[in-house]
Amino acid sequence: MVIDESNPAGRLHRILSEVATKNGDGICVRDVWAPVFGCSPKDEASVLRGLVEVYGLCEEVKNLIKLNPDLNHDLYLASFPKIEKAILPVNLGQQWKALRSNLDGEVLARLQFCAEALQGFYSEEAISEEDVSQIHEMVSALSDAITDSSISPELKLALLEELDRIQKAIVLIKIKGAKGLKEALQSLVGSVVANHQSLKQLETDEPDILERLGGLLDKLDAFTARALKLKRMLTGPVSYVLDKITGPDGEEEPVEDD
Repeated sequence: MVIDESNPAGRLHRILSEVATKNGDGICVRDVWAPVFGCSPKDEASVLRGLVEVYGLCEEVKNLIKLNPDLNHDLYLASFPKIEKAILPVNLGQQWKALRSNLDGEVLARLQFCAEALQGFYSEEAISEEDVSQIHEMVSALSDAITDSSISPELKLALLEELDRIQKAIVLIKIKGAKGLKEALQSLVGSVVANHQSLKQLETDEPDILERLGGLLDKLDAFTARALKLKRMLTGPVSYVLDKITGPDGEEEPVEDD
């Protein structure tokens, strides 16, 4: 069976299949999960955050299955208690071998069927590695430009926080798919709204930053709209967004969402 990894159940199956192969004695939980989240085993905070995201992915799959009245919910979701035991360790230092036993062949097979069932009413476009790499490069370049700029500390901090949020969404894309980047885009647009007056000043003081920011907004919007099969949030670069935010009388106007 070919598993569609662009839907939540497919992503969960891939992740659990990966960790289920790690069955050597002496391996602890943090050593198993850290590579999945692209962090060091010593970074327990990142490992814990990643496990919370995987648990959230489990909840998303369960909710989607329950939304389909034609499915036998008890049958499709029978293995989720065992999955949750595997991803909710008592502590990160405990041995993985005991938890791994929850991810047996039957559990993974049921998850395959969940992925197949979701294909009928839920779909995302496959995520292009080229797109993800381009977004990462755009974020890194903009972050460097902002760090080296002379813009106000308050605006600098606000923008760098949003860029860090996008980078974390990229790291977690194998778990959350394009949805995480969509959330990061929404947060970035909110920051643009909150800081629109300071951003308008960049047209004179730091036009390169404003241009890069507009390009990143446009790229994120196009990418997430295509991947999630949604309307685009924005219809132009950041200069257009700023014009929409501030009306002719200088009063803020709402930015249209999905």
